[in-house]
Amino acid sequence: MNFSTFSDETLITLIAIDDEVAFREIYDRYWKKLFSLATFKTGSRDASEEIVQELFTKLWERRKGLEIAHLESYLFTALKYQIISHLRQVIVQRNSLEVSYHEASFQTEDFLTAEAIQVAIEKAIYQLPDKTQTVFKMSRFEEKSHKEIAIALDLSEKSVEYHITQALKFLRIYLKDYLTILLFWLTFS
Repeated sequence: MNFSTFSDETLITLIAIDDEVAFREIYDRYWKKLFSLATFKTGSRDASEEIVQELFTKLWERRKGLEIAHLESYLFTALKYQIISHLRQVIVQRNSLEVSYHEASFQTEDFLTAEAIQVAIEKAIYQLPDKTQTVFKMSRFEEKSHKEIAIALDLSEKSVEYHITQALKFLRIYLKDYLTILLFWLTFS
């Protein structure tokens, strides 16, 4: 059976019932794109390889409970959080080299997990006005262009830019405590 002609949705359904060939097709279809972006963001081929492998490992381990509407968006969003987690670890390692053991262990305990950041981002997004929230999600999570969003929502491109600008301003203020890690997330698009 040639899985290369199957849609992403079909492949997700198949891996949920333990189809390793379908999983391999997903891996082959997206590994290079994910690896390239991770390498661009981290500057390290070795780290990128580990990040992408971890992403696919988690996909396989969680395959039965996943509800994925759009596989590519899901994978690239998961990659963002994997990179944030990696960068957080790099920051912790650098800090531990610069400060005493006691201070390093205290700072390490205070660092937020990627899950905590994700929850904070989601809370912030849900506090945006409805239209701004919709435009922002289409831009950042569905990776739609300003023109595509404008057409879909019957807005001008200037209105789309305004909503995205307002969302980013709000997120920067709301998430100021997370700013160091969040900057990496915001620069993905």
